[in-house]
Amino acid sequence: MKNHFPDSHAEIHLGTILNNLRTIHKRAGTEKVFAVVKCDAYRHGAVRVSRHIEDAADWFGVASVDEGIQLRMGGLKKPILVFNVPGYDTAAAYHTHNLTATVSHKTHFDTLMDGTRYQLNFDTGMGRFGFMPEDAADVRQLAVMNQRLSCSGIYSHYATADDPGSDFVRKQYERFSNITELFKEIPLRHMSNTGAVANYDIGHFNMVRTGVGMLGYNSGEKRYDWLKPALTWKTRIVQIRKIKKETPVSYSSTWKAPQEGYLATIPVGYGDGIPRSLSNKLKVWIDGELYPQVGNVTMDNIMVFLGEKQLPAETEVTLLGGEGWNAHDWAEKAGTNVHEILTNITGRVEKIYGES
Repeated sequence: MKNHFPDSHAEIHLGTILNNLRTIHKRAGTEKVFAVVKCDAYRHGAVRVSRHIEDAADWFGVASVDEGIQLRMGGLKKPILVFNVPGYDTAAAYHTHNLTATVSHKTHFDTLMDGTRYQLNFDTGMGRFGFMPEDAADVRQLAVMNQRLSCSGIYSHYATADDPGSDFVRKQYERFSNITELFKEIPLRHMSNTGAVANYDIGHFNMVRTGVGMLGYNSGEKRYDWLKPALTWKTRIVQIRKIKKETPVSYSSTWKAPQEGYLATIPVGYGDGIPRSLSNKLKVWIDGELYPQVGNVTMDNIMVFLGEKQLPAETEVTLLGGEGWNAHDWAEKAGTNVHEILTNITGRVEKIYGES
């Protein structure tokens, strides 16, 4: 298929996302499941993904009010929780667009308009937002005093659940369990993310959250074959050139050809979401084999050394997913996590959706 510039597209398999969501929900054994679709569903397309999984999800989570409004404008009806701090400039939007606010500081009770729904956020060890555990009794009193607002849930977030073997996970679980004893009348209690479900045999309260998990990845380094990546990023060779031994390639000449051979130019770079830190480390799938990306990644192009193999221009290249490297592989070589790899994919990459 010939695409718009740049010649690059992401094939997103909606059925795979739905299956991952259901698998995580089943493994958690919770009453409800919460789909995290912030940052445009980690660049998979928040509205399209959310529409496809809405019947299977009980709640949706976004980072900002604007992201929540986007889902409402896209036709989503299920409850939406906004994680970030509410402000006076966004207070009316919670009410107008039926969004649920996060209350993580005592001043937020005064910020929100009458009738606004909210959930309490406690900091059990993440160190980002939230009331401290020792303040739980005072927070309860504030909630009782502010019945002009409607509290539907209480939540926290694990800091070290991405990979197995952390004692801190158990400590955070116990802290949150103790907090919830003071809020038994609040219907929803949630803390576990994909990592907690995949890596720990603990209780998950009555709702589990998943974001990167439903897209096919554990949030840490450990990989699980019951999670199936939903995105495959493809492009095509735009130029093939024969180069001599010792020919330098790309900025700073960080790579020179070890032998005479063929060099392919691919029309994607860090402007599309390939980290520059993957320079001379990435491998891409072409014509049934993995080939090395060589030289520094540039804004609009990467170069791939084919050795003695000569391929025609327009030959398909799989950059990410499918039979090539997945986001775990990219993250390992780039020294980051799968979240950053996926969210780095920019709007220059066209999205093509499949129901399977």
